[in-house]
Amino acid sequence: MSQKIWEKPGSSRDLCCGSERKSAEKLWKKKMHGEMFCRFFCRPLSLALGGMIWFHLYSLCQFGRVRKNLPILLLCGVVFLALCIRWAVTCHRLGKGSLPFLFQEIFIKDDRITLRLNDYSVDFSLKDIVYYRMDKKYCSIAVKKGSFYLLSCQGENREFVKLKLSAVKLYRRCLFRVQVITGWIVISLIGAGLVVRSAIPYNGKLSWYLYQIKNTRNVVLVHDNIYEDKLTGILEDVEQKVQLPETLCLATSFSLHFRPDGKIIRFDTMIKGFDEEGNYVDSYLISYDADKSDKIRIDLHGVTDGIYEEEKDFTMLIEGMEAVPIRQTVGRWQEEEYGILYYGWREFDSFEENIIYLSGGREIIDAKDTILAYPGDWKYSGYSISVYCPNDRNIAPYRYLYLPDEMFEELKWWI
Repeated sequence: MSQKIWEKPGSSRDLCCGSERKSAEKLWKKKMHGEMFCRFFCRPLSLALGGMIWFHLYSLCQFGRVRKNLPILLLCGVVFLALCIRWAVTCHRLGKGSLPFLFQEIFIKDDRITLRLNDYSVDFSLKDIVYYRMDKKYCSIAVKKGSFYLLSCQGENREFVKLKLSAVKLYRRCLFRVQVITGWIVISLIGAGLVVRSAIPYNGKLSWYLYQIKNTRNVVLVHDNIYEDKLTGILEDVEQKVQLPETLCLATSFSLHFRPDGKIIRFDTMIKGFDEEGNYVDSYLISYDADKSDKIRIDLHGVTDGIYEEEKDFTMLIEGMEAVPIRQTVGRWQEEEYGILYYGWREFDSFEENIIYLSGGREIIDAKDTILAYPGDWKYSGYSISVYCPNDRNIAPYRYLYLPDEMFEELKWWI
């Protein structure tokens, strides 16, 4: 009669000693973890799960389609995580309920299997086997009671053992291990290649996402009242994320909309930055829309010519905005939205309405009060800051022509 030692798991110290015991325990643990991994992941269904994950991951990276792909990826991720947890729990349970040593002998009679090592033996039925696999040297067997056995399977009885164990149901055998592992490798290589391809600039949604991470900054607009904070408040918020150079000029225009109480609704501009020596540094596309977000978006490295244009000096707008009487100007109208527009240095004909010269010291001269207002070929010119009603083009805008102090003093001679 076989002697059972599995009523209470013990130690393998009595069976092997020293380095042999440690070597056997190490081999047993390695085999147990590897075979349980095969049990849960080297199945055709797990390969189908992997293919589904890579397909929808590629679709997400290449085309976006977040609403379609993300729920499926999350579901697949949950299933995959459940398999990982089940694998870890099973390994832990087998580690607690098994003796980590290598059996040397096997006896099979009818549907009963007996494994033996020296004076110790254990027997179980073929029906109790939940998983088994044979390789060139070993036979790994897991049974229902939560035990894992490792048998040295070499010699004359190998074919006999193989024949007897073949009676175990197909789904309990790891028949497609090599094919599934090969499939995983092929699918992973193809999937990874397609994902990497979608990260190449202009090739997919992932490339644009990476571009935004690299070239886009976002910062909350704290100074959101144009009356109180002027343009310097906006720039203070921008410089929380981006250090702007000292010299700036427009690449396009500056446009800002605000409510009667001064609350900023939206603005956008692209400016170019230059260092102290006049070398081009970078461009900055700055935009904000209160209906979409409470953050300013700054896009770096935009496509510009990198040439400084004095007539589009952005500093003149910053200084001019400090002097423009915005609240008093829009107080003449009864609209729900007002706008500010700046293109840089501009010229206007003498018949244009509401043209006012403005200095840094907030001195104001109506263009009609100058000699330039008389008939002739005279033009009104300056750094034009227009205050207007975007929803009613019939209302004539006020164009404040900002001039540096020296130019403004010269203008006084024409009064």
